[in-house]
This record gives sequence, C-alpha cells and structure tokens, in this order.
Amino acid sequence: MILVKNIFKSIRSYIDTHRLFSSLPIEDCSFVILDTETTGLEASKGDKIISLATLKIRNSQIKEDEFLDEFINPERDVPWESVKIHHITDSHVRGKPTLPQLQSKINLFLKKSILIGHNIEFDKKFIYQDAPDSDLSRRMKKITSIDTIYLTAALYPDLENYDLSYLCEHFHIRTNDQIRHSALGDCWITARLFLHLLNKAKENNITTASGLLKLCNQGTKLHHLIRNAKKIH
Repeated sequence: MILVKNIFKSIRSYIDTHRLFSSLPIEDCSFVILDTETTGLEASKGDKIISLATLKIRNSQIKEDEFLDEFINPERDVPWESVKIHHITDSHVRGKPTLPQLQSKINLFLKKSILIGHNIEFDKKFIYQDAPDSDLSRRMKKITSIDTIYLTAALYPDLENYDLSYLCEHFHIRTNDQIRHSALGDCWITARLFLHLLNKAKENNITTASGLLKLCNQGTKLHHLIRNAKKIH
C-alpha cells in the first residue's frame, strides 16, 4: 500500500512539474545546465562519474556565481585512456565524496528548474547507475529535460553533425576561455549554445517552456530520422 502511494505521489509530482513549466514564459524559467566526466563511456560495464558540474540560467542569462563543480570518488581506478581526454587522475578523486553523498546538494540546485544538457541522457544514465534508488535518481527520472542536440536539430535540421565542438564553431560561440572536457567548462559552453538556441526559438515565435519542449520532441524524432537515413546511404 505504501509503495502504491509513493508511485502515485511521484506521478502527481511529475504532472504538476510539467504543468508548472508548460505555462511559463521562457524568460521566467530557471534552467540548470548539467555535465559529467566519467571513467569511460559504458555505464553498464562499470564506468563511473568522476566529475559533475551544474550552472544556472535565469532571465536568459548565465548566473556565473550559481554553479556546482565537484570531483566524485568513483571507488575504482581512472583509466589512462580517459585521463588523456579530461586530465582527471586518481589523485583528483581520491578521498572525495561519492555521488550518493552529494545527492542532497545536487538535488537542491536542481529544484524548480528545467534540466539542460548536450546528450543529457548519457549523464542521466550514469547518475541512475552511480546513485541507484536515491532521491537524485528519482528526480532525474521525473525532471523536465531538454537536450541541446535535439533542440538544435529542430531549429537547424540541415547541419552536418550535432557535436558540441562543431556547433560552437558553426555558430561562432566562444569556447577559448573554457577547458573542454571539464564538467564546468562544458557546462559554460553548453549554456552559451542553449542561449543561442533560445534566441533562434524566439525568432520562430517560441516563447514558452511548453513550446521549447515540443520543439525538442520534434528535434528528437528528426534527429533519429536523419541518423537512420545516413545509415541506409
């Protein structure tokens, strides 16, 4: 009986959250950019998060003093192949908190915000694995999310690819003041890309959160169609 009540409570919270955001103008929304660095690319094969960062956007502006930037103890070695990419070594994460130990801090930062990320499902998948049956994982499953890959695909369907570096170069988004493949650096770059996409959406008369979400859903379908078409050819 308790389990059923908890399920209905989660469903009600999910619906209420979507109702809240769907009626909000974009200017009134709080967005949180999230990015992680990991020991590798395969969560199902034991790779873990070693760094997580978040960055807040409100009133269509990046709030540079509102961020999290955490090294996370993966409780395993960091492979050299990964170190070569993000330069995070065992010494950086040794003695740091695990993800479950940081969940309250992260959850508080995410409160009443729409989650933004470039390939955000990658980050969410690792969070599910590294903090299973946690409040953080439960929030990740119900939080309203927008993937900048799919938002870009909806607004710019004819691009060669949707890699973050390519998009920043294509749209002349500044990256040279940030460290690529650092969680916070990639948050800043993704935030700038997202603001560019917001401006483009407004040019197309998209002015509410619900409009953004519909656009993102369209981009998801379009992106999958493009990828499948490329496989055929």
